[in-house]
Amino acid sequence: MMSAGALPTGRRGRLLALAILLLAVGAAYLVIAAPLLGLYADRNALIEQRRNLAPRLGATAAELPVLRAQAAQLRATGNTKKVTLEGASDAIASANLQSRIEGIASSVGATVSSTESLPAETIGDYRRIGLRLVLSGEYETLMRLLAALETATPPLIIDNLQIHAQMSWGMAAAGRGLDAGLEVYGFRNNPGGPAKK
Repeated sequence: MMSAGALPTGRRGRLLALAILLLAVGAAYLVIAAPLLGLYADRNALIEQRRNLAPRLGATAAELPVLRAQAAQLRATGNTKKVTLEGASDAIASANLQSRIEGIASSVGATVSSTESLPAETIGDYRRIGLRLVLSGEYETLMRLLAALETATPPLIIDNLQIHAQMSWGMAAAGRGLDAGLEVYGFRNNPGGPAKK
């Protein structure tokens, strides 16, 4: 240990004291001030983020009553929307489906050449009713028919679609239209299971 008399004096002593003071101030800055300044910067960024978020949250909160009203309206519409075919049996539901498809086809100008009932199948709480159809018409007519089937109520499913040009003596006849084969499915409530909305 160095005694007080052995410490440097004069200019050298003052420089040493100044170096020790700067070292102490630097250590205090690193240990105390730097972490406090970092904490202050982090808190300031968090406050700024919350200030920016507040108007958006306010706007969203203001939209909440409108969104709730829209959700209630959609629920009410969804509960009243018809989603299954009518009919006390598979045969009646199939006949209703056939009548519906023929009505849609005639409304767009397509001709139904043949209709074949497909076996009904149980899927969960529903019975899947299907028809295999052969249609003829111009391209635009068939596209309108497909669009009408896609947007029909109750919902219908189109499967196994095949479109061919009408043939005459081995060649496609210009302007004679197209033949289409497709399967159309609808669902009816399964009498053996609980009906779902």
